[in-house]
Amino acid sequence: MEQKNDVVLPKKSAINSKQPVRILQICDSVSRGSGVAHVIFNWHTQIDTTKVQFDYLTFFPLSGNDLDEKIVKLGGKVYELPHPFRSPVKFLRESYRFFKTHRYQTIHSHITHLNFLFYPLAKMFGAKNIIQHTHTAKWGITRKSAVRNCLLVHAVWPLITHKLACSAVAGEAFYGKNFRIVKNGINTEKFAYNPQVRAQKRQSLGLENAFVLGHVGRFSPEKNHQFLLDVFAEVAIKDPTARLVLVGTGPLEQKIKDSALQKGLQDKVIFLGVRKDVNELYQAFDVFIFPSLQEGFGLVAIEAQTAGLPCVFADTLPKEVLVCNFNTLPLHNAPLWADKIIDLKKNFNRCNGEQAVRAAGLCEKGFDIRQTVKQIQDFYLELEK
Repeated sequence: MEQKNDVVLPKKSAINSKQPVRILQICDSVSRGSGVAHVIFNWHTQIDTTKVQFDYLTFFPLSGNDLDEKIVKLGGKVYELPHPFRSPVKFLRESYRFFKTHRYQTIHSHITHLNFLFYPLAKMFGAKNIIQHTHTAKWGITRKSAVRNCLLVHAVWPLITHKLACSAVAGEAFYGKNFRIVKNGINTEKFAYNPQVRAQKRQSLGLENAFVLGHVGRFSPEKNHQFLLDVFAEVAIKDPTARLVLVGTGPLEQKIKDSALQKGLQDKVIFLGVRKDVNELYQAFDVFIFPSLQEGFGLVAIEAQTAGLPCVFADTLPKEVLVCNFNTLPLHNAPLWADKIIDLKKNFNRCNGEQAVRAAGLCEKGFDIRQTVKQIQDFYLELEK
């Protein structure tokens, strides 16, 4: 196991010893390409680290693993286990060694399939609080993965002490009842519409005179990039100035690039990879498209609406994220989506989305990062009493 930082954990209550409570966050990766890691890191940047500190346990490195240094600067630690499928024996051995060496009172897991191993180990070595947090409304993308994940989680169901979900839909799908909602939050000021940034970013991308469709998301099956490409192909026929900007990376990226080439769209689809300026890229877009097959929440939907963008969402999104400037459409009908997008180009005047979402009660809904962080910080501190 690669140990990126040494950590010395207090044996007694962190509150009593005036040290910050250390919470072990278990997630696939600490990459900007991981939506879950992005959510946790947003908490980390806003939380009072004199009271609560985060450490991270990961095992699926993704490209764009650029949060490590920022986490360390915040006082956190990052631990990386061997890949569980490539080195299963080594993974099991190092998992045991990790929990034996690092005794956390509270672990907060944002995954499903490996908790059948982590939870018993954490419990064996002193964990009192085991938090399961679902960020999706489905157990898996395929039937096989859904059945596997469901069985593995329920195998350690009695060990879970607290159940969290990013939305009511996600919580009901996983737990049925008796769960707490902790909604994902953003810094609304960071994503507010800025005409000057828009002009600068479009110029730097060579899109001054283009009709720009944008999407932010990992190239994975649930994000439905193939359908997104089908929609864009229809739009490009109706508007030759149309360009599609895709932000993110993932296992299906090359497949989508090949598909764009086959459709003759290689000069009109721009793959930007993982970016640090996503908030500015929203300014450059004209329409935001989000045709996900399933979403437990969909943080980028909130970001796009805050940026004042007209949005076309799949009708699979939770109602909690539908705030302003949105249109929901059923999937599997690319011409319908294309017609709506062209209509938005003709009949939409962009405004300051931050003001609109606040007027719609965004903070009261729990999407403002300050409210979210206060909720999760109070929750952790209550656990340690």
